[in-house]
Amino acid sequence: MLTRTAGWIAVAFGVIHVVFSPLDRRDVWSDILDKGPWQTISLDITSENLAYSEAFWVAPGSFGVPVLLLGAFVLWTANRGERVPAAFGWAMSAWGAVLTALLPASPAWALLLVGVLLVLAARRTGAGSAGQR
Repeated sequence: MLTRTAGWIAVAFGVIHVVFSPLDRRDVWSDILDKGPWQTISLDITSENLAYSEAFWVAPGSFGVPVLLLGAFVLWTANRGERVPAAFGWAMSAWGAVLTALLPASPAWALLLVGVLLVLAARRTGAGSAGQR
């Protein structure tokens, strides 16, 4: 139950970043597509291309896709009845804690929540299956 919940939160977090963030910036994305990404998106961020860079880093350049993939993997693992290693939960918790501390008003708390749920799930299944190994 905890593992599936963590997986669904991660999937939702990824979908929001990848699907809904571009919708919120559709005017900017329309301009990017009209002018071409090679003419608008750059690692050399200036006042002229700031909106393009932000649109890129909030959607396709964000961690949305990797978090979505992690969530899908967690769900796949849970559906097979296997345990997600606690190390994944600890790493996700650490990443979420750092991001939340740096920007408390961001949705990084969702990463922290995913990590904590994975750690709790690993402890719960680890304790139950320790005697069977």
